Amino acid sequence: MRRFLLALLRALTTLSGIWVLVNLLPRILPEDAARIAAGEWATASEVQAMRRLMGLDLPWPRALGRSLTALLRGDLGWSLRHNRSVAQVLAQGFPLSLRLALLALSASLLLAFGLGRWHSRTSRMLQSVAIASPVYVAGPILLWLVAQHVPWIPVAGIQGWQAWLLPSLALAIPLAGHQARIISAQVEELRESVGLRWWQGCGVPPGSRFRRWILPGISGPWLTVVGLQLGGLLGGAVLVETIFAIPGLGQLLVGALASRDLPVIQGAVLLGAALYVLTQLLVEWGQTWLDPRLR
Repeated sequence: MRRFLLALLRALTTLSGIWVLVNLLPRILPEDAARIAAGEWATASEVQAMRRLMGLDLPWPRALGRSLTALLRGDLGWSLRHNRSVAQVLAQGFPLSLRLALLALSASLLLAFGLGRWHSRTSRMLQSVAIASPVYVAGPILLWLVAQHVPWIPVAGIQGWQAWLLPSLALAIPLAGHQARIISAQVEELRESVGLRWWQGCGVPPGSRFRRWILPGISGPWLTVVGLQLGGLLGGAVLVETIFAIPGLGQLLVGALASRDLPVIQGAVLLGAALYVLTQLLVEWGQTWLDPRLR
């Protein structure tokens, strides 16, 4: 319990620091954030109105207090581009990005276990190919291959389950390569351990040996890699959503950067940071639950 509480305290401290940095960012930028948001041809009164809207007319302690009060109410600000609340804008693309991330993660786990438990020269070569195939390489290649030879799979959009195959696979391939490399090394090391040979000599079935000995043994390094990859899924999703025309958080963030919609950028950064910290927290708890050596 003490380990869980310490991990939760670290997560809350990290999120608090990111929240403070995101709120102070417009004040430490070399350019006037209100002038940028208002536009090049905005008048002085329009810039001042934008400064009040963004809370830049207040001293930073008062601005942080107002931001905290709004955050506790679920208010992330007002989008300058969409003329809606930031929460509504993010809620529009978040389910699509979450679905893409979960599908890609599930596919990467299946591919990683298949490659990691298959010990051969071909498996090692496939692992290297997967690692050397980032999203911006795997995505266009899959797009070209399917557009040429598999007409029943859509190459853009989100209509039908077939439309999710290519973007999920493009994200999953590099993830699976790194995971398989870790799983393969850990399984090979555990196969030579005294404990596993003793369980095998006692006639314990292979499935039970894997579940009770190998899986806890590989869970630490494997879950660490998975946690780091989950944190990078948002960055990969920006490329995938752009390549396959998926209107998720990636597309919203690209549009916000192009239109200088600072409230949406701040909200997306906070959401991404919260998801990353939550993922790391769940990974740490999962490692403790699976590996009895950490309890």
